Amino acid sequence: MTSEIPPSFFVLLPSSLVTDAPDLRQKTLKIGSIGRALAIFRVGNVCIYYDDDSHLKNQASEVGVISTLLRYMETPQYLRKLLFPRTKELRYAGLLPPLRTPHHPLVDEKTSPGDYREAVVVDAGKRGSLLELGIRERGFTSEKLNVGERVTVRLGKSLGEGKRAIERVHRSEVGEYWGYEVLRAKTLAEALKVLKADYIIGTSRYGKNLYEAVQAIRSSNPRSVAVAFGGSYAGLFEICERQDVDAGKLFDVIINTIPNQGTATVRTEEALVATLALLNALIGG
Repeated sequence: MTSEIPPSFFVLLPSSLVTDAPDLRQKTLKIGSIGRALAIFRVGNVCIYYDDDSHLKNQASEVGVISTLLRYMETPQYLRKLLFPRTKELRYAGLLPPLRTPHHPLVDEKTSPGDYREAVVVDAGKRGSLLELGIRERGFTSEKLNVGERVTVRLGKSLGEGKRAIERVHRSEVGEYWGYEVLRAKTLAEALKVLKADYIIGTSRYGKNLYEAVQAIRSSNPRSVAVAFGGSYAGLFEICERQDVDAGKLFDVIINTIPNQGTATVRTEEALVATLALLNALIGG
């Protein structure tokens, strides 16, 4: 690629993602491995789309479980109690592995002026807003923010009285991987519109070999690449047929990242890791 900046990866996952897991505990474990994969390969956005699988008893409920657990994983530990009430979806949240991304600092990390942190607004009035920073001091800004809002901030100097000056910034200003955002969509086509990626890749065992498609992907020099995955019981072609869309028109290319697979099926979480690893090596560097 001619650009020195690697493309951002976006991922589309189906509502039937964890339908094959027998209970919430197993679903939590599976989603934990997916969240880790998203972070390892610097995925910026993940969109959970409805794939209308007949094995789903309650599609909306399943999407809720997936979205809640992925958002919980992405949230720094020191903000979770402020942002997530106790719900049944989080019953086994203790089993989720830590991400250890740059925005999940340890106690003694990212505490100096100029450092970036995630924060939550805990109070707001005429004089400004107080924010929980996960350090001994509370953040203060004269800007009036919404209580309960999560924001990215840059730390300033100490103001005394347990306060630290902060400046609200956009996460794109940070300059390093700052987690993923979880989105939802009613269909696969709608999910692609939501993500607005420069290049769209579908994954299927019936797709072309990735190495045949690499040159076309690289020559387009995309700033963002969306990768869509099928579900536990139906692949992308079947999902597209079910939702009355042409897979050939929906994607720029459909690839098979696990040729000559040794198992009858490849689970979505397995395909996710294999695909992102290859794309990261071939077009992400």
